[in-house]
Amino acid sequence: MPAAHTARPPFLAPFPDGEWLFRQKELSQNERGMVTVVAVTLAAAAALQLAAALLALRAIPHSGFYRYPWIALSLALALMVERRVEPLLDFHDGLADLGDALYALLISALIAFSLVGLDRLLRAIRGNQEQLARLATTDALTGLANRRYLLAELDKELRRAGRSGQPLSVLMIDLDHFKVVNDRYGHAVGDAVLVAVAARCLSQLRAIDLCGRIGGEEFVVLLPGADAEGAAATAERLRAALAETPIDTAAGRLNVTICIGVATDHPRSPRPDEPSEGDPQSQVQSLLQRADEALYQAKASGRNCVRRAVGDSHATARITEGADT
Repeated sequence: MPAAHTARPPFLAPFPDGEWLFRQKELSQNERGMVTVVAVTLAAAAALQLAAALLALRAIPHSGFYRYPWIALSLALALMVERRVEPLLDFHDGLADLGDALYALLISALIAFSLVGLDRLLRAIRGNQEQLARLATTDALTGLANRRYLLAELDKELRRAGRSGQPLSVLMIDLDHFKVVNDRYGHAVGDAVLVAVAARCLSQLRAIDLCGRIGGEEFVVLLPGADAEGAAATAERLRAALAETPIDTAAGRLNVTICIGVATDHPRSPRPDEPSEGDPQSQVQSLLQRADEALYQAKASGRNCVRRAVGDSHATARITEGADT
């Protein structure tokens, strides 16, 4: 009975039937070398397909809703590895087709090359998404939270405070006479002052606090868990950090001071006969308005000082005074 021939790709049709077909027990020295080439080629194809399967697996955690196609692709590639390994285990039976091995190597290389490109594309997309997220939530100049993100976080913190019963304080900060800095030294120096103010504020805050710039020279700080006394102490540290050390700029060392308004929300469970406090959005606006009114009192009292919102404490006098700038 004639030996069964393995199927070969069409591009190998011009070659004689026996040119690529070997039986190991009848191999000459040259033919054994050819079998080694076949084995190495199949092993390389298997390695490429295994690498492609691993690339597909690595993409799964970062693919979101599209992870299921990547799971299917990784499984398919893993099964294809078995088709490359099986001929290596069957060499003792005598059949080794170099054409099929080269064809498998070409396909495996193309698959691996394509998945490397897809992996780089996914990494670029994730990087762009992270950059867009940063742009959507941070102030471009200072790197602090922007107005939209800060208001969203304030809403979350109010909800969390309502559930836990913990206080939440807000600091409203405004630079004293900042327009004079811009008019006298230019906007580049003014921007440098804003960046320095942001950095000093961050240096005085806890990791759980959030500082944001809501426009111009106005900043807001969220202090989760801080009562009126603790918030006033934090505000004083911020004021002193700016007032006691001038800011280095291209125009020289500038004395910069700030006014701060402090407002605190003390959540509690309403009695059955009490109406609810309203929706969280109205609480956000109410808390910010109280902090803004306290800030207005600070500016009207001579600047470079801290004021608490009416109702947060019986002490409504100026906490600290400094020289105007």
